[in-house]
Amino acid sequence: MTAQTVPAQPWPARLEGSVALVTGAGSGIGAGVMRRFVREGARVVAMGRGADRLREAVEPLGPAVVAMPGDVTDPADCRDAVDLALSHFGKLDVLVPNAGMYDQNAALSQLSLEELEAAYAEVFTVNVKGALLTVHAALPALIESRGSIIFTGSISSLQAGFGGALYVPSKHAVAGLAKQLAFELAGRVRVNTVAAGYVTTDLVGPQALGGGSSLPDVDRVVHRLPTGFAPGPDDIAGVYAMLASRMDGAAVTGAVFSVDSGQPLWGPPRPDTEESS
Repeated sequence: MTAQTVPAQPWPARLEGSVALVTGAGSGIGAGVMRRFVREGARVVAMGRGADRLREAVEPLGPAVVAMPGDVTDPADCRDAVDLALSHFGKLDVLVPNAGMYDQNAALSQLSLEELEAAYAEVFTVNVKGALLTVHAALPALIESRGSIIFTGSISSLQAGFGGALYVPSKHAVAGLAKQLAFELAGRVRVNTVAAGYVTTDLVGPQALGGGSSLPDVDRVVHRLPTGFAPGPDDIAGVYAMLASRMDGAAVTGAVFSVDSGQPLWGPPRPDTEESS
């Protein structure tokens, strides 16, 4: 079951004149945020690793978006993405460090030492180091514009049971990073986190654990969502637009916004059940 489509209707363009950089923009939440930002009047630099997939996501949005193939774990690519925003659009107002990796919901006891070391390097490098590198590259431009950072966290930023022994601590680290930066940058840059629950995306797993799409099928999850449907990226992108808005989000920093379909109400599946795998 999917969300009902809401007919398009006019509303104030909350991000008119803003320039954003969104990482992991070729698919999933990143692509949804990119589409919503454009709809709200923003111009966007879309960064992602897969050039072909990124191009397919960007092309329908026209000149409001420019693609930047790149890897958030490469400091040079992060700098190039920021430079592109400045050269092409003249400034940078909003950063969405969204690129991420799941861990196949793997329990520590399931991992060999070799798998643990290799998967740890992949998951934490993308989810934590990648976020740090992206923010570090963007900070001077964001301070100049008195802008905003919106991290893509997770329900796993707040509690256990919705990921494995690598993903959960990595997403706790993302929420901690956001709070620390909100403290450090107070009065200059607003910093918040969107803690997403299950969203129908193709979030990949580490190569050390087989790679590929790593989230469970909708049919195995939807009955555990109190809202009664599994949201797609476009269903949660409005929260990012609100936080990015200088009008609607002006009083918000250091916050974690849960957009999790009410999953914590019913809790995670037991670790020894089939649906938890």
